[in-house]
Amino acid sequence: MDFTFHPGVNGSDPWVEFFPYNPSKPAGYAFVVLFGLATVTHIVLMFPFKAAYFIPLILGGICETFGYYGRAWAHNRTTAIDSWSLQQMLILCAPTFIAATIYMVLGRIIRSFNAEHLSPMGTKKITVIFVLNDVICFFTQLGGAGVQITGDQQVMDIGRKVVLVGLIFALVVFMVFVWVAAVFHRRLSAYPTPVIMENQLNWKRYMWAIYVSCFVLMVRNLVRLVEFAAVKSALNQKEVYIYVFDAFMMFVSVVVLLVWHPGLLIKRARNAGKAGVMCASMEQGSGVPLTGYADRRE
Repeated sequence: MDFTFHPGVNGSDPWVEFFPYNPSKPAGYAFVVLFGLATVTHIVLMFPFKAAYFIPLILGGICETFGYYGRAWAHNRTTAIDSWSLQQMLILCAPTFIAATIYMVLGRIIRSFNAEHLSPMGTKKITVIFVLNDVICFFTQLGGAGVQITGDQQVMDIGRKVVLVGLIFALVVFMVFVWVAAVFHRRLSAYPTPVIMENQLNWKRYMWAIYVSCFVLMVRNLVRLVEFAAVKSALNQKEVYIYVFDAFMMFVSVVVLLVWHPGLLIKRARNAGKAGVMCASMEQGSGVPLTGYADRRE
């Protein structure tokens, strides 16, 4: 991070200039509106899709909304620690909430398709392992960003290094998760379950929405990693970079899961599975021989 530390003159207190530029108020408020609208829409859709697992993403959207409010508030206040710390902590930690929802979505898609046997990892393990790692990333980045509000040069440098560790860890976790999703995707394409074969679910577009969301999150994390790794960096000198590689990337991640909402796919798959079970029960009760899901798959 590109801070300028001033030791003070003639006995005055030392102070820190947190921004090498004057943060843009219009750009900040623009993303307050964009993230605010996207978050409200996710809240509305959560109820008909019965998608309570989208609560972490909604929290992430709230963090982004107030984080960019902090950047707008920082206009003409480049040495004020309150507005800087607000945007720093919220914008930095928001992606971990969004990632948590993505991790939970994949497990629910697998279960709704009755496709646990096609996943390289059990659905409970997917949720527990990846969400737990996400929690570790969250507290690492939150702790690193939190100690930076002290304004002490040495402590802020330690905080920068802690954030670096969190960003690297988040990238590794994302790559493993994408591998799990891709393996499941390939196997399901080769060996579709009865829920897939007997219903027009168009499930692949939702998987690609997950991939796109993960990709932009990974790009964002990689850019922030470079930013924190280089004490003096071009990424820190111009505000446009944070809006192109952070704000825009995060907005795409949230919106793509809005346009192709996995909750709709999961709801349709579950309803299709219940309908299949009811038909099977009716056939069994009427004495009609059952073909069996295992036989159909073969």
